[in-house]
Amino acid sequence: MCLYDRAIMVTNSPEHAVQLLDQAFNEGDLAKVLSFYEDAAVVVTEPGKTASGIAELRSFFERVMQSGASAKQLRTRVLEADGIALFISRWTLHMADQNPDVASRTFIATTVIRKQADGEWKILIDNPFGPLILGPE
Repeated sequence: MCLYDRAIMVTNSPEHAVQLLDQAFNEGDLAKVLSFYEDAAVVVTEPGKTASGIAELRSFFERVMQSGASAKQLRTRVLEADGIALFISRWTLHMADQNPDVASRTFIATTVIRKQADGEWKILIDNPFGPLILGPE
């Protein structure tokens, strides 16, 4: 990666990190998507299942991105304390290869983002399904 690319990717806030992550995801840039996660990050891939670490995240995001999926934040809120942020959002996932009637779904996400020693923000825990991971009442 050249210095110019590195300068573009610097995340100066949790909101900025998610904005750049979504941009990279929607552009299908797997390497850039992975750069927004800590090496030991955990992502909920569906309720009851997770991917941990960069190798598993690469495999997961590769599958999702090959489907032509795109993400859009609808409303966000950040609670931050001592270099740790809880990013809460309502977001939409659009699946390009699905029936138009079910192509878009809206979720509530809860994501833990940590400020790194160099000042950048990276995701440690990504739960794009929010309370859905609790299962039915």
